[in-house]
Amino acid sequence: MLQRRPEPEYFITEPSHSCPFRTEAIRFVPLDSYEDGLTLLLFHAMNMHKETFAPLVDELFKIVSTGSVRIKEVWAIDNPNQGRSGKLNRELLESEKYREEWSATEYANAAYALLSSTSHGIDFSRRKLVGVAHSGGSTGLMTLQMTHPEIPFQGLIFMDPGILPPHKPSSQKLAGLFRKTALAKRDTWANIEEARKDLSQKAAYRNFTSEAFDSFLKCGLRTVGDHSSGVTLACSKLQEGAYYASKDMLVPPAEGLIKLSQDDTLPVHLIVCLNDEYKGLSDDMKAFQIETIGKMSCGSVQVIEKGGHMFPQVEPALTAYHLRIALMRIWTRGARL
Repeated sequence: MLQRRPEPEYFITEPSHSCPFRTEAIRFVPLDSYEDGLTLLLFHAMNMHKETFAPLVDELFKIVSTGSVRIKEVWAIDNPNQGRSGKLNRELLESEKYREEWSATEYANAAYALLSSTSHGIDFSRRKLVGVAHSGGSTGLMTLQMTHPEIPFQGLIFMDPGILPPHKPSSQKLAGLFRKTALAKRDTWANIEEARKDLSQKAAYRNFTSEAFDSFLKCGLRTVGDHSSGVTLACSKLQEGAYYASKDMLVPPAEGLIKLSQDDTLPVHLIVCLNDEYKGLSDDMKAFQIETIGKMSCGSVQVIEKGGHMFPQVEPALTAYHLRIALMRIWTRGARL
């Protein structure tokens, strides 16, 4: 049984030609880390943060054994306008260029900056990389794979991804719903306790595990000012809304997924919940994902029965069970090559 070290390690990638933002990543290393094991790179959902994966990582390390799959370490990276990175980049994010703009490309650029940096002393090109993404983070991972195919991914795992079928009215409708919801949400509270009380009653958060919810309060919010008790979302709702309307949200990720399916060389695994909160509006999206990945000889589809769209935060143990299966398939395939 693998166990996570008590204290994960934090790294900050400084601005570069690849990415103008300071971006924070976190590394979870199991006590029994294998030099030849897989290195996971995790992408979180919109309006979330990298620490949200800690309960899932803990559960994964509990059930991964040496006979099934070996893990070297797990990294999770912030979208630069969210979580602790959103706080680091506040001044730039509030500039005219970014105040009402955001896209999957920014997340992809931040991840590429991490992978290509030398400041952390790690050569990711020599790692057995597996990209793992949830919800809107999937478009960031998909954009990264499309723009930098030289990255040596051993496989990609998508958890209820926000990858919409191209050129369909249902995709426009669902993206419009996401945008409308983002722009209409409450985003400021008088203090952290008011935020806790309000958010604990919201459908998006009320089923989170206590650890995931407390983590969001700590990392997903920031103070309104330097000398204020007020708190607001670390991710601006204007930028979240802009993301759902961005040009790299609707079509390119789906086209990239279709190409991966047609090429059928890079393993792609889907973990999807059909019992979500969208009352049928996501049916076309999920049918497209299941059909596209289901065609692959080196891909797989798993249906998770509980947790809704936010199952990594609601059911981390069950999510870890399904994630382990996908990782075993990637590990076994790599061992045969």
